[in-house]
Amino acid sequence: MSDAGQSVRRGAVAGLLDRGAVAANNGVLEDFAGRLAYECERIRAKAGAKAKKNFKRGHDFEAMLCRVLRDFLPARVGICRGRVVDRNGDAADADIIVYDALRFRTLRGAPHAPDSEEEVQADAVLAIIEAKYTLYAQAKVRNSNRGQSLAKACSQIADVKRLVRAEVPLDVIASRFGLREGSFERRPGFPVIRNPLYGAIWALNLETGELQKSDRAQAVSLRLQEIEDELVRSGLPREWLPDAIAAGDLLAVQAVVAPGGRRQVRPFIAPDTERRIFSGVSGLVMAAMQLRGAIEDIVLGEEPWMDWLDAQLAAAE
Repeated sequence: MSDAGQSVRRGAVAGLLDRGAVAANNGVLEDFAGRLAYECERIRAKAGAKAKKNFKRGHDFEAMLCRVLRDFLPARVGICRGRVVDRNGDAADADIIVYDALRFRTLRGAPHAPDSEEEVQADAVLAIIEAKYTLYAQAKVRNSNRGQSLAKACSQIADVKRLVRAEVPLDVIASRFGLREGSFERRPGFPVIRNPLYGAIWALNLETGELQKSDRAQAVSLRLQEIEDELVRSGLPREWLPDAIAAGDLLAVQAVVAPGGRRQVRPFIAPDTERRIFSGVSGLVMAAMQLRGAIEDIVLGEEPWMDWLDAQLAAAE
């Protein structure tokens, strides 16, 4: 079920962040917000001056996000563009891929730049981001803009989430280290596994058609519900939807009702989460904060090196 909520607009970038949170993070959030705002304005000015087509604007936006995220995410994280490939050889494209670079390598080798195009093993992926210069949330979109539509972005997220990767049980707390079976319970609002693949849609601008100047949060909420209903009718899991959507000053995330009736945001879609939509916020900054939270929560599995070895030796017999 959707739940559209309104937040309070705080003004300029420096005022969009809670001062206590900024102090606790030694100014990291404030620096990130300032740099992101600067880079976004540069892209808008560049696009306006040269009247670029959507695909070129989108490419510039993707490359900028890769560069900015490289300085915001933990050092162990790799960032690239390209394809996610599972152990069966199936693959899906992704605008931005965030993966564990300490334990895994990309299939084409170590990237030379944060926005290089690579192939990443599905078991190594922490998150994917579909980046759109403008996200078109209305149901009817012109042919020239269908690649930037909300429905298309959701399907691209689902294409990656459907790829095969071994699930990590809840009682695993680190690679090769787990608790006694049954001794760990699922936390409210979190998935039933430790390695969910986080998927998000990030857009610089948002278009909602006829409701462009009225309740855009409600328009996005209704359209997301239509997409979710269609997914469920097809027999596909709700978890294949984006975990978060940030577009302009709008943010759609997952939340759970905490004790006392207060809603708390969660990183992933889970059996007991509901969608909550905020408007009047710095959507990309808030989404980046949630992305970091998701990365910290994920425990990836291991590549099946011994299974691969056994298969190769069996074939040689």
